[in-house]
This record gives sequence, C-alpha cells and structure tokens, in this order.
Amino acid sequence: MSEHHPAKFSSDAGRAIRAMPPHVREQLRNALEKAETDPHSWPQADRYDADPTVRVVTTADAIVHYAVLPGRLWVFAALEL
Repeated sequence: MSEHHPAKFSSDAGRAIRAMPPHVREQLRNALEKAETDPHSWPQADRYDADPTVRVVTTADAIVHYAVLPGRLWVFAALEL
C-alpha cells in the first residue's frame, strides 16, 4: 500500500481555488485525492524539467501544479481555465 501524502496549499493557490466555482473545486478535490494516494499519477509539469517532483493536474476547468515532498504534496499554483 502506498504512503498517503496530504496536500498542503500555498496561500496564493488556496485563495485561487476558493475563488473557483464549486464544480471546479470538486474536480480539483477529486484529482488531488488521487495525487495524495499516488503522487506520481499526474505527469511532470515540464517533460524537459530536471526535477521530477513537480507535477501538474489538469481538469476540464483548471490546472494545478504541486511538488512531491517527503510525506506531503505542496500545491503552489492554481489556475481556472
């Protein structure tokens, strides 16, 4: 069984997500729950990036970037499309 990595949010990312419509927040919640149980389930943010810890979540209505840190995910950017 994989280790659970709870998501922590930067203040900017948290503010951006709270300002999104409820259906967009629900999409992100579902996607981040997947990431918490399997942090590498989402692709690297940049396929040429030398840092494999930075990942990107894409939904129909939003994009979120997070870093996989020991025991947690650091959500540092969020954008509604």
